[in-house]
Amino acid sequence: MALLGFSVAVQRFCRAAWRVLSTLGRWLAVRCRPLVDLSASAAQMLWVWLSPYVADAVGWLRFSAPRLFAAWLGRQLAALGRWLPGALWRLVCCTVTGAWWLVSTVARYVSAYPDYAAVIAEAKSLGKPRRVKILREAWRRAIVRRLIGVTVAVLVLWLMISAVIANYGQKAVWALAISTVAAVAGMGRITRPAPAREADPDDPAEPDPNAPYPLADAHTRAEVAECVRRAVVHEGLTLRLVEEAQRQPWGWHVPVVLATGTPAGLVARLGELETVLDLPSGGVLATPDRMRRARVVLRLLQRDPFASMPAVPDRKPGSLSIVDSHIVGWRLDGRPLTLRLAGAHAVIIGSSGAGKSMTVRAIADVVTACGDALCWDLSPIGVGLDIYGRTIARRERTPAGIERALTTAIGYALARPHVAVRRGMGAEWQPSPDGPALVLVIDEYPKLSVRGKELAAALLDVGRKARVSLVLAASEATKDVLGRAIADSTAIRIMLPSRHADVPLVFGTGMIAEGWHPHRLHPAIDEHTAEDAGRCYVNAESIREPILCKIAPISTEQAYQRAQVRVLMGMPRIDQDTLVEADNQQQLTGTADTEPQGQRRADQVDRDAVADVLTAFGQDHRLWTDEVLQRLHILHPQYRDWVAEDLAASLRPLGISPTGVKKSGSNRNGYYRHRIRTALTEYDTRHSGREIL
Repeated sequence: MALLGFSVAVQRFCRAAWRVLSTLGRWLAVRCRPLVDLSASAAQMLWVWLSPYVADAVGWLRFSAPRLFAAWLGRQLAALGRWLPGALWRLVCCTVTGAWWLVSTVARYVSAYPDYAAVIAEAKSLGKPRRVKILREAWRRAIVRRLIGVTVAVLVLWLMISAVIANYGQKAVWALAISTVAAVAGMGRITRPAPAREADPDDPAEPDPNAPYPLADAHTRAEVAECVRRAVVHEGLTLRLVEEAQRQPWGWHVPVVLATGTPAGLVARLGELETVLDLPSGGVLATPDRMRRARVVLRLLQRDPFASMPAVPDRKPGSLSIVDSHIVGWRLDGRPLTLRLAGAHAVIIGSSGAGKSMTVRAIADVVTACGDALCWDLSPIGVGLDIYGRTIARRERTPAGIERALTTAIGYALARPHVAVRRGMGAEWQPSPDGPALVLVIDEYPKLSVRGKELAAALLDVGRKARVSLVLAASEATKDVLGRAIADSTAIRIMLPSRHADVPLVFGTGMIAEGWHPHRLHPAIDEHTAEDAGRCYVNAESIREPILCKIAPISTEQAYQRAQVRVLMGMPRIDQDTLVEADNQQQLTGTADTEPQGQRRADQVDRDAVADVLTAFGQDHRLWTDEVLQRLHILHPQYRDWVAEDLAASLRPLGISPTGVKKSGSNRNGYYRHRIRTALTEYDTRHSGREIL
């Protein structure tokens, strides 16, 4: 019973202890939670601080240490190979010398010649024959004694050696032989010191402590900084400082500070630095610091810097404003490349395969997504921006059509300052959905007619404040093609892979020495070999330093899908005040009389409204008037106040009038889609050669 009671007490004690410990654990978990979080935060901060050093240590152990150990072992083996023949020869010489010394010493000892020869010679000289006889007898006895002693010592030594060999066998033989040779050689080395070592002409010279080495052999920040220092010094430049190297996904970012010279001296040696550092062509980029003349940022490219470049996010219709900056690509430092297009003229230069069409498409994608901007496509050759369909407010391909479009744009640019004053906007036009900005894109500008180039140059002078922008693209920028004056009039300058001669004309004289190197980029060879297509240098409001950028590509499928969505949501229209004022300006300047009267009547066709009417039809071939109006009300807010007379007025210049349409047994006034499309196609063919998409 006592044992049973004791076991019950023990069980109760254990349960109570468990409850106490559980309660204490929960209390500690609640009370110590902030301490645990604080410790975790501190550990994370400590890791952030230590991670570069840990990465350096891991990189050194993984890459540098094995290489250094292998190099050290190789040097030791090479030294051993050079030292061993001489050492063997010296060993033989010392052994022979020691053996000779040992034999001669024993011989002199046994012969007792040093002890008696001089004394006997002295006694003879003094004429003491008896003393001579006594000394000779003593000499003979000494020889016998010493000979017996040496013989006994040799026999004892021989017996000892025989016993050791008998007990230990061949190992003892080798041990005794090595010991004997070592002892005898040691005697020879002592009695005859080795001669001074002569210089070996075959020995390699000591390594130069400032010799450059490839960047691939540097794996820590300190090693990279030292590698860059040696490479720059090797090219004859003097550095005051190499700042801390920073790892990047594409390689290394290493700022250096010059002690003498100018950044142009370093920029001029980029090709040599690529060779010394063993980097690919274009693998060394230099960006002088605008705020500190002596400082130059070197970017060492070991991998493709844009291999993992994120795509530009999809832009919803009307979600952007032309007055803001928008992403069109990415910079080498990982920051987005943004452009502000409101009132900013742009020039794009790139050789064939450089990516001009990609750049123009990126700009058009931004403009067509803005709720307060319109885009015109005035490319004289090629398909231009046809993929964007009716999101392009006006499209011209013929020289006459492009000239008329530029004349109209100039009229808008001259009219808007007057309208802006009346609206209280101030000196510059404020874009809005009711008064959108206008961006004219001219791909292959050199293909324009002489009159077209004159009008484009005139628009560059008057378009900025009116928010009428011009985007010019060309394959080269020579004076007879583009001209320095036009390049200087543009706020946005983009140079894709180009010629060396084009850089000073676009960016300015001396800019190559400052690090602007689009001429070192390579255009695409074919669709499978992109090379540097799309990579560029940009001089714009958001970027004034020579840093490599890349335009974010937009595929044909993406552009088509975005255009379809944006068309359905509706596009802005030029405000009526600008149109009226532009007509007044043309009447005052006389430009309205440069075309025949029939042409002016044709220009009264509202193509945008006609295009929206066709969109409202969808897949239907015929609709009643009220059905067309109902769909137009849904398509765009500007049609909410339209009645049947407004619809008829928009189609009347095409020769289209309401006609009877029979559907479901009822006959009402309406329109046929194919008649409207045919009339609009004839209008395009007659007056501007445009094609509706």
